[in-house]
Amino acid sequence: MSYEIDEQARILWLDLVSAGSADKVLEATVGLVTERPDLCAWDWIVECEPMTDDATVQHLAKLAQAWGTPPEVEAVTVFVTHDRLLHLWARVLDFQFARRKHLIERDTNAARRLIERRRSARSQR
Repeated sequence: MSYEIDEQARILWLDLVSAGSADKVLEATVGLVTERPDLCAWDWIVECEPMTDDATVQHLAKLAQAWGTPPEVEAVTVFVTHDRLLHLWARVLDFQFARRKHLIERDTNAARRLIERRRSARSQR
């Protein structure tokens, strides 16, 4: 799995496509949030086209266990995919990760624009 940490924008970008298996994704992601718990409060962009087909509910439960303190302000994870059913899984994730919304976009630029719109809306409150 490859990733980029954009300190200035406070966005973590993950490429799950290069990871291979869900076990490798879980191991790498748990390692990241263990090493950098502050990332749990950041917005994330997750490239997952095509999505690994071996991910299970147990993988998500293990990630949720390793997750840090919920952010003070709602953060988002934007999955970049053309999978029309991933929004169902994303909705379930909303309940596993406090103050984090999971959304879907079709490309990385659209994901960044979505994050900026949500940040702008938060600052206007």
